[in-house]
Amino acid sequence: MYPFDFKPKGGFIDQQKIFVAMPFDDKYEFIYKDLIEPAVSEVNKSLEENERLKLYRAKDPKHTRTGWLDILENLFTARIVMGVLTGDNPNVFYELGIAHATQQIERQILIAETGYKIKFDIKDIIYCRYDPDDIRASKDELSISINDTLKYYDLTKDRLISQAEAKISRFELWVLNHFGRKEQFVVDDMTGDRVFDGIAFLCHQGLLRLSAKPKGRGTITYSYYWTDLGNAVLQKLDIIDEKERLNRSKTYWQFFDV
Repeated sequence: MYPFDFKPKGGFIDQQKIFVAMPFDDKYEFIYKDLIEPAVSEVNKSLEENERLKLYRAKDPKHTRTGWLDILENLFTARIVMGVLTGDNPNVFYELGIAHATQQIERQILIAETGYKIKFDIKDIIYCRYDPDDIRASKDELSISINDTLKYYDLTKDRLISQAEAKISRFELWVLNHFGRKEQFVVDDMTGDRVFDGIAFLCHQGLLRLSAKPKGRGTITYSYYWTDLGNAVLQKLDIIDEKERLNRSKTYWQFFDV
C-alpha cells in the first residue's frame, strides 16, 4: 500500500491523538518514557477529559490493521505527529517524509538531543532539543511546544472556516441550506445553471467534492459530497450539528473515486 493510494478508516483528524514516530530500539525508550509521556501528561492537566491527548506509536500493540497500515492511519489522522530524529532511523525519516508531504507542518513536532547535527533536507525545520543527561528538565519545553501546536492548529482551522464562510454569497447560502442536510447528493440534468454555478463555486472553495464512480458498461454515476471544511462550515451555520459533522468525518473516504 503506497501512501498516495491510502484512505484512512478514521475519517479526518482525531483531536486527541498524538502519533510518535521514533526508533524501536530499547536504548531510545527513555525518550518516550522520560520526556514525551511526562510532557503530554503535563499538557493534559489543563484539558477537559474529552480533550486529553493520547499517545500512539508503531511499536505499541495493534488490534485491527497491519503495522504499516496502522502507521499510515496514524500519520493521516493524528492531531500531532511527533518525530524523534535521534538515531537517524530511516523508517522514522520515511514516516516524517510522508507527514511533511501530506499534512500541515503546524501539526508536527520534531525532537532531537542537544548538539544533534541536522540533516540538510530538514535544516530549516525547527525542532525541540533535549539534554540526554537531564532529559526530564526538557519536559517543560516540549509541553510548551505541544500547547503551541494545539493552539496554532485550532486557530488555523477556525481561520479557514471563517474565510470560507465570508466568501459565500446569498445564493451559495441557499445551496448550503438546500443540500447541506444530506451527506451526499445528486443533482439531475434539469437543475438550473445557477444552482450548478453555486455548486461549482463551493467545489472551488473546497467545501464540496465531486464523486465519479463507474456503474458498469461504461457508465459513470456522479454525485457531490461535503468535505471536512464544508461540514465545518455547515455546523457553524447551524445547518448540521456537531454529532452529524463527526459522523460524516468517519465515512468521508467512502465517497472517493475508485
